Order: sequence, then structure tokens, then C-alpha cells
Amino acid sequence: MQTAKRSSKLNCFYKTLLCFGIYLVIADIIMLWIVIKPVAPSFQLNSVTVSSLNTTADGELTATFDVAVNLLNPNADLTASCESLELTVWFGHLAITSGTVGRFWIGPNSEVPVRTRFGVDRKLFPRGMVNGVAEQKARGYVDFRVTLLARVRFWWHHIVHTRVRSFTFECYPLNVVFPIDDNNSGTGSFVTPYEL
Repeated sequence: MQTAKRSSKLNCFYKTLLCFGIYLVIADIIMLWIVIKPVAPSFQLNSVTVSSLNTTADGELTATFDVAVNLLNPNADLTASCESLELTVWFGHLAITSGTVGRFWIGPNSEVPVRTRFGVDRKLFPRGMVNGVAEQKARGYVDFRVTLLARVRFWWHHIVHTRVRSFTFECYPLNVVFPIDDNNSGTGSFVTPYEL
């Protein structure tokens, strides 16, 4: 009889403990959605270097793009996981090439530098676009456009997370300067930070 009473009291204690634990998890989730609203990350384009930029009369374009970006998570209590970051370089309305950075983490109130390199090798484009690149390069600059597509999820204590949110940012005009001289190797750069 004593054993049955003790077992019943123990079961009641465990059930109460389980209910209290579930209550705490629910309270944490409500706090995340009501009190702690995630603020969108901010991006800063630090530099774009274009090397081996070459065009042909047949409409072929060759170029390598080295892009450096800083991502800032302004949230004091939330960690951000950038599920993917896609950078695309455009000339006019035509995408030239793009590069993707895999998943990385950004701590609360912190900034993470990201650098990626991607390119295009003798890719055929409309001649008007290729001629436009060549004409601008001959003048000492090329106006590219860079878009960033970030897929971000916010985490609270690595337990509760939001759904993946997509953020798109655009930098235009991105004036990449090419030195005008006889030894121009096709390398130009943009080094002034561009706040997004």
C-alpha cells in the first residue's frame, strides 16, 4: 500500500514537472514572437575587383569578380544563420554571372566579413551589351550592378527559430574604375563601401 502511494505521488510530481517544462517552452516561443521581433540584417558592399575583363567582336565576355561584403546582425538576443547568400553581377538588364556562399552564422550584435570569387569565361552575350562594356572600359569605368539575395533564419538560444526570410539588396550604379593606359590588364576596382 505504501509503495503504491509513493509511486502515485512520484508520478504526480513528474507530470507536474513535465507540464511546467512545457509551459516554459511555450512562454519562450511567445516571447520570441511578441517581445523579441527580429530586425533585418544590414549589408555593406566593401569592394568589387574585376580582373581579366576582356571582350571580343563576336560578343564573348571574360571576367573574374572578387566581391567582399560585411553582414551585420543588429539583434541583441538573436543569432542569425545565413542559409545562403547569392551575389549576381549585371550590366544593364542582363545578368553576367553569379556566385553563392554557403551557410554561415552571425552572432548577436556582430558583423561577419564574406568574400567570394566567381567569373565568366568566353561566355556569349548580345553584341550590344558586350560593346557597351568595351566602350565604358575604354573611358576608364564600367557601371555594373550587384544584387545580393540573402536567405536568413533567426535563432533564439539555438532552440527556437523563425522561418527562412529572403532579403534582396541592390547596388547600382557600381562604378568600377579601370586605369586608362597601354598596359591595362583588364583589372578594375570599386573600393568605397556601399551601404545597403
